[in-house]
Amino acid sequence: MLAMFAALIQELRFKRADKVYTLASGRVDMCLACHKEAPGKAHARGVVGCADCHLGDPLTVEKKRAHRGMVKNPGDLRVADQTCGRPECHPGYAERVKKSLMATNRGIITTLRYYWGEIEDFHAEASVETLMKTDETSPALDYFRKLCGTCHLWLPKEKLPGFLKKKGGGCVACHLIPGKNKDKKVHSILTRKIPLENCVRCHNRSGRIGLSYQGLYEDEQYGAPIEEGEFAAEELEDGRFVARIPPDVHFKAGMVCVDCHTQNETMGDGKAYAHFEESLEITCEACHEGTGRTRKGTLLTNLKVKDGKIYWQAKLSGKELEVKRPDPVACRHPVHRRLTCESCHDQRVPQCFGCHVRRDPREKQLDKLSFKETPGLWEEFRSYMRVEVPTLGVREDKVVILVPG
Repeated sequence: MLAMFAALIQELRFKRADKVYTLASGRVDMCLACHKEAPGKAHARGVVGCADCHLGDPLTVEKKRAHRGMVKNPGDLRVADQTCGRPECHPGYAERVKKSLMATNRGIITTLRYYWGEIEDFHAEASVETLMKTDETSPALDYFRKLCGTCHLWLPKEKLPGFLKKKGGGCVACHLIPGKNKDKKVHSILTRKIPLENCVRCHNRSGRIGLSYQGLYEDEQYGAPIEEGEFAAEELEDGRFVARIPPDVHFKAGMVCVDCHTQNETMGDGKAYAHFEESLEITCEACHEGTGRTRKGTLLTNLKVKDGKIYWQAKLSGKELEVKRPDPVACRHPVHRRLTCESCHDQRVPQCFGCHVRRDPREKQLDKLSFKETPGLWEEFRSYMRVEVPTLGVREDKVVILVPG
């Protein structure tokens, strides 16, 4: 220990650092001699040092040595065990996240392969991490690699071109928001208050819940209607056209995705689930009947019952919202016992009946997992997209909504 500090003092003498920078824990972090950025209150300067997150050598002020072994994104799942998941910070979280469906994409991969007749087990093992380390492919996997493989947490931040560069990044895919000072370069902010746009960055296809929740409907792709010679529909960053529809009542009340979806659902609870419905915790009844617990027993700390009324404290705004109880006649009628809440309360859902895909073996396309151009160009064609009264079906013993796509 004495030798380490002697070497530090010797180096500081030559580099003319004005003082030794220490953290609240007493550890030295000389990165603070040069870097003035602050990534938010929870990771404030002097509490968490630069090297705690970005690695490198915190005992030197010589740039090349200080940056040796440094990582730009501490949230990258390839290094998260050493950074975010270190014992004194968020122990165990990195391993949980790696097993989550947002990291493995297991449900997407196995569903695709199952319906394409490549596997017989709907619950087969599958992981994006494995596909990124190997050249394993098949018609279904090639489709996944070319078109689907951009919405998973193993994707390195800014690795893909265009609007796709905002996706991925491990922990920071959810927890990072831009710094507030636009006039100069500042550190991005790390937050537990996950904004809607971070979720919708990925959750805007398939059931399109991220769009319809906030009142956006993906239309026929042509920008219609035309008004004064211009497209009247709004255009998403990826070129799809959307029209405005009434948003979800929870969105209108000021709630975002993390108000309902628990940490265990999104970050994983340590178990390797095969499909989303297995990891899902939240139920309508947990809030609207005031039970305050999910179907897996997780306590909803933002839910309070006062004077016979139920209140939810919105996680982003902090606003207290009164929660309506179920209709004592309609919702509790014996005939409706098998109905799920959404089978009545979802009045419109996105529906796509004319979806087709085509592969041109003569062309090449970017493999989003290997980041290389490989033979085979996939194209998707969509038609007859509508927002209509949902189709109902039976799953196990419950009546649920079916969304064709």
